[in-house]
Amino acid sequence: MSSYPMRFSVMTQNLFNTELWEIRGESAKAFFTLYQPDILCLQEVRPQTLGELDKVLVGYERIQDSFIGWTEEGTIYFKSSLFSLAEKGEVDLDMPEVNRRLFWARLAVNGTGRTLFISTVHLTWQGNADEIRTGMPYRNREAKTAADALVHLIRPNEPGILCGDFNDPYHPARIISEVTGMTEIFYALGLQGPLTFPCAQVSEEIYLSESIDKMMFTPGPLRAVLAASPQYYYRHNAPSDHWSVEGVFELS
Repeated sequence: MSSYPMRFSVMTQNLFNTELWEIRGESAKAFFTLYQPDILCLQEVRPQTLGELDKVLVGYERIQDSFIGWTEEGTIYFKSSLFSLAEKGEVDLDMPEVNRRLFWARLAVNGTGRTLFISTVHLTWQGNADEIRTGMPYRNREAKTAADALVHLIRPNEPGILCGDFNDPYHPARIISEVTGMTEIFYALGLQGPLTFPCAQVSEEIYLSESIDKMMFTPGPLRAVLAASPQYYYRHNAPSDHWSVEGVFELS
């Protein structure tokens, strides 16, 4: 193996289930084909969209599991030339969305004897009917449950990354940082986090402007070297109603 530090890219994307897929499906496939992140964390997946992405993400492995949430809510792709699956699982966050979890995988970094912890989460939407009725948010409790689990799941000195749609620009990231020591990637690079929702071309929720798609990591063995939120269009269409977040990390 080379003595140079390893660099790899991670992307997180809320895929907006199958809404308007007939319009934006080609854009989504072109986007992932062009950017080819080394690890891709997705939220709001469905069997139809995964079936089409499997065809274009050549050289990737997708987490396979009997639990329906891996094909109906969140999943993780990774390049098999760089990583291999060592362990996987999901953490129940007691959400109103019954198949949502904190989905995670422990990836072996090929040829190094090291592992990387990667996870994806989609916290409850602010427009949930019960939240509108009571005014009480779900996300703070969900974030605390996820953070407590991450403390036990991520091994000492193991690089850890959490991606997801937090549906809140402040409290979940704050809670997770306070409990786990993780930091948000744009903040780590001294950058203002971009607005990631909505993509007005796809969404009708143009009254919202939020930085809710997040990527957090454990400093130490991992160093963030780049963060971006590509506003990608293909034939006048965007891949989703959310913009993705992409990070590049250096593993010492």
